Amino acid sequence: MKITFPKIGLRTIKTAIAVFSCLLFFPNEPFFACLTTVFCVQDTVTNSVTIAINRGLGTILGAVIGLLFLIVCRFFTYNINVFIISKFLVYITISIGIIVVIYICNLIKKPGAINISCIAFLAVTTVHAFGNPIYYATNRIIETLFGILVGLLVNKFILPPKEKIHTEK
Repeated sequence: MKITFPKIGLRTIKTAIAVFSCLLFFPNEPFFACLTTVFCVQDTVTNSVTIAINRGLGTILGAVIGLLFLIVCRFFTYNINVFIISKFLVYITISIGIIVVIYICNLIKKPGAINISCIAFLAVTTVHAFGNPIYYATNRIIETLFGILVGLLVNKFILPPKEKIHTEK
């Protein structure tokens, strides 16, 4: 019985090149640039652009809306002395924020950005709420946009994939 292994394809090599580029530019915190560039190297440049737009827009929307809602959450925690009530109001505010994020993505006709918008929103309002959320949101946006740029440039200029031609039947 002969075992055959699949070949390492061009998209795999291009993804590795894109990740390497992100690692060079963000040696201390490369995660979001690398993650984004992996998503953006797609089977066609058109698909890469679609993913890039959703990823970039989603990250920006989620992070900015998260910062705005965090201001409201901090108001509750600093001005209401009863811990259980202030936590409950923060949870309600964050839940309402998710509704706002999803609504705005649908309003601007970008449903493909909903998931990443919600992730960025939740990261700002929950994980990084008590650290420096402005630094986190700004860094996340910059890294994401850089990852998008690298993924698109690598996919477009290093042996670009052939666009799929759709024919009517």
